[in-house]
Amino acid sequence: RDWSSDVCSSDLLTLRLVAAPTPNPPGDERAAVAVLADYLAGTEGLETTVAGPRPERPSLIASAGDGGRALILAGHLDTHPVTGAWERDPRGELVGDRLYGRGTTDIKGGVAAMAVAFRIAAERGLPDGTQLVLLANADEETGGAEGVAAIADHPSLPRAPVVVAEPSGVFEPWEALYVAARGTTRFTLRAGGTRTHSSLAGRGGVESAIEYLERALDDMRGGLRILGEEHPEYGPAGRLTVVRIEGGDGYGVVPGVAEAQIEVRVAPGASREPLEREIGALAAASGVECAFAEGGLRWMAPSDIAADHALVTAARAAWREIGRAHV
Repeated sequence: RDWSSDVCSSDLLTLRLVAAPTPNPPGDERAAVAVLADYLAGTEGLETTVAGPRPERPSLIASAGDGGRALILAGHLDTHPVTGAWERDPRGELVGDRLYGRGTTDIKGGVAAMAVAFRIAAERGLPDGTQLVLLANADEETGGAEGVAAIADHPSLPRAPVVVAEPSGVFEPWEALYVAARGTTRFTLRAGGTRTHSSLAGRGGVESAIEYLERALDDMRGGLRILGEEHPEYGPAGRLTVVRIEGGDGYGVVPGVAEAQIEVRVAPGASREPLEREIGALAAASGVECAFAEGGLRWMAPSDIAADHALVTAARAAWREIGRAHV
């Protein structure tokens, strides 16, 4: 390895992380953790721990300094699987000043940048009474049960503010400094119909499961209260998205079963229990079955931080230092 230049280390580290595939599912972050451990190896003043619920789901926790004031730099190592046709190598390719590959943005590039900053800070030395922690965790894409949830009480992780390396730009780089994250509930609606020859469609007692499901989705969109509400700071309080739909056999057959997988993303302030009760009641009133996703995918709580919090103030000052005065 050659990490001699701090200027190029972030690019090189990103490429090596991307070249260590971590698709989730199925979920295996060992290769990426090994890359990070190699990068941090030999740095004086660091304590590095690998923790997780099972060997193939490790998270790396590195710590520098010691004291009552702490800050955590965090990012996940897993990615969505590679699907579809790629014009570039999903295992990483550098073209000019751009990096291509699965995970470059979400979020191995962010993890690499944080790791470089973390190592430089550790090498230069932290102020007395200050601790800086780097967390590169497993299992974000499928809910976090084997990632943050599994290691949240680890003794190497202090209770401290966290800066997360998720991208801060959608349409352009450095678009916004995000101080809130929407929560998500995920569920499946399942409608039953009369599986019979399509020539009988429209006759009494013959019901298309797909048409039944369409009506139930309309009822959900029109009846779920949070979809029509506004958050005082962040805009729409909720957004319903159908992420997958399946049903029917093809030409000649009235669909007997149809299913839709749905996400409802909610602004800070929303609570799981009343939202799930309302979703369940609307599904029952529409005559369809409702099944919430399993594990950590079922519910991810929304979160936010006060705009005048010391962490936000420091981040805004840092953005201004690099010429991003719009924050």
